[in-house]
Amino acid sequence: MDAVHAFAERHPFWFVIAVAILQPIIAVPFLVASKVLGTEITPLRLIIPTVQSVFVLWLIWALGWWRISGLAAPVRNTHLLIYPALIHFVPVLLYGSVEIPAGWVLFYFLAVLATGVSEEGFARGIALPVLLKFGKWSAVLIAAAIFSAGHLTNAAFEEFSLLEWIDKFGNTFGFAVLYGALFLRTGSLLPLIFLHTLLDYIYVTSGTAGPFIAEPLDIRIHLGIAALNTLVGLYLMTGVTEEDIPRIGRPAAAPA
Repeated sequence: MDAVHAFAERHPFWFVIAVAILQPIIAVPFLVASKVLGTEITPLRLIIPTVQSVFVLWLIWALGWWRISGLAAPVRNTHLLIYPALIHFVPVLLYGSVEIPAGWVLFYFLAVLATGVSEEGFARGIALPVLLKFGKWSAVLIAAAIFSAGHLTNAAFEEFSLLEWIDKFGNTFGFAVLYGALFLRTGSLLPLIFLHTLLDYIYVTSGTAGPFIAEPLDIRIHLGIAALNTLVGLYLMTGVTEEDIPRIGRPAAAPA
């Protein structure tokens, strides 16, 4: 792992890109096997993010970044978590909930939990601390752009129109800016994993996205939330002090 450490220190951007590419590549053998065998693709909604979660957590552990990634750090500024906890409930408040067969309730909860671990582990636990070498603003914006681009893999499960892709990228970018700022301000990844899981599960159970979709969330509301998340995230970034950056962001400082 010394070589990987050195690569991350000397070429932080390319290190993040490499990990971002590796994550979807992990899904390829499972997708190919499903196509070849002609099996149902639904189980992959749980299998793929679970395998990706194991990979991300292993990488964090192997590099000695458990604390830097926020997985073993105390939570600061917990009051800042109130905003995302409230805004995430907008879909269910506006659209209510849909009926989901009992057998799928636990399945999709585990699926979105695995997604929360893998996406937060990479985007905030790995990418953001490494990219902090470019400064806090660049790190959050670059990590957000990479996070948004990574959602291209959703095309394997769902079909999107051009307008829907614009909506998805705008929403995931705003989400990533907000969560990036929250990571720096709270110093912990655990509440973000919880909130990420909560948001995805609310989309599934409200029928506004996912396999039980009944009515998509109005694109104007969706983009409005994206804009608000971006603005709140940028505002929270102004409260990140220089003292926070070394403690959170030096990838070479592996815990003893």
